[in-house]
Amino acid sequence: MTQTKPDAGSSTRIVALSQRIASNTAKLNEFLEANGLPTPSFDVDGPLDHSIPEDAAEIHAARAAIVDDTQELRRLVLGPKEYLMSYCHDDLIAQQAIARYRLVHSFPVGKEATFADIAKASSIPENNIKQFLRFATVQGIFAEPKPGVITHNAVSRLLAEDEVIHDWIDCNTDDMWKSASRTCEALDKWRGSLEPHESGFSLASNSDKTVYEIFGEHPERGRRFANAMRCFTEGTGFGLHHITDNYPWGDIADGGTVVDVGGSQGFVCHALAKKYPNIKSLVVQDLPNIIAEAESQAAAYPELQGRVSYMPHDFFTEQPVKNADVYFFRWILHNWSDARCVRILRNLIPALKQGAKVIINDNILPQPGVLSRWQENRLRSMDLTMFELQNARERELQDWKDLLALADPRFIFVDAVMPPGSNLSIITVEWQG
Repeated sequence: MTQTKPDAGSSTRIVALSQRIASNTAKLNEFLEANGLPTPSFDVDGPLDHSIPEDAAEIHAARAAIVDDTQELRRLVLGPKEYLMSYCHDDLIAQQAIARYRLVHSFPVGKEATFADIAKASSIPENNIKQFLRFATVQGIFAEPKPGVITHNAVSRLLAEDEVIHDWIDCNTDDMWKSASRTCEALDKWRGSLEPHESGFSLASNSDKTVYEIFGEHPERGRRFANAMRCFTEGTGFGLHHITDNYPWGDIADGGTVVDVGGSQGFVCHALAKKYPNIKSLVVQDLPNIIAEAESQAAAYPELQGRVSYMPHDFFTEQPVKNADVYFFRWILHNWSDARCVRILRNLIPALKQGAKVIINDNILPQPGVLSRWQENRLRSMDLTMFELQNARERELQDWKDLLALADPRFIFVDAVMPPGSNLSIITVEWQG
């Protein structure tokens, strides 16, 4: 049996990748040095996030290419078998232990500790601490400068100092990991279901209630989940300027009204009120406990009093604010199945005036290969997360158009724009009832 000789292109792919990685790495390094920005380091005093300005599009593209190319090079060098075997169910267990037992808080940043010290501080057996932390150091969390002595590095320091990131790891390795592991089981049990209480999360929680109902009954889990979501909404690509600067809010007639449906603490309304004096009424709607918290913080914005108001509202019930100019949904509808989104949209109809706009600030799944593999992976991962939690999904552009038509053909799709640097698109819909 003769072996087929690889063609010239495939035989040099790893070299081409290594050259491109070197070129883009040099470009990134030159930019950082020229702008006095810190270079990447996992040393304990290293930067905790990249510091590339959002408008440096060419450098962000180089950074994404480095990530894509290094991952492809790794896949090729490993080969199919070792590549598949590199995915291991144990990859999250050290992170789960670090978060659950708060191991990053067991000794101060800038100090060192032995396995015995950490075991004593956490009340976890020393042999288990050694197992967890030896694995964690291989993953790049903590450092072991000499055998049996653990110090913080930039990653463990970040977890120790940033409670939001700590909650992200805690939630990811608890609620999310458990939900993911039960998702195919849920699909077997409730195949084709669009109900949010028939999901991997439902099985993992041993409950017939939805994510939000369960978190409402368990405030600490709910707080942790909310903080975990902040990691997304406060990260690069989610800045409020993307929505305030890329929709013609100034065209709303003087005295106009905007309703932020599911608006949380009112961040979008605050930003719009400060920038657009023509909008006289901005209504933040969310569930009663969230609105109560938002109202308690409203005193911090005295200049917005009289313009920004807060209203308890469940968007599965009829919209109470009639004849507003814009009804705004930011990262809301991706949480829900098509059936539930149809209910949400139809509940707007009794309130809508002719020409009213529905603005959906949400993910649009790209066609394969349009984004970098790294960026596309994040969106596809979010798509699965929505399925695991709520039997929901992310949508392609045609899916959004189909959803609007299903809700009511009088919802007319106008356009969809993805501002440069934004992770979310702005979908404009007009009511022509």
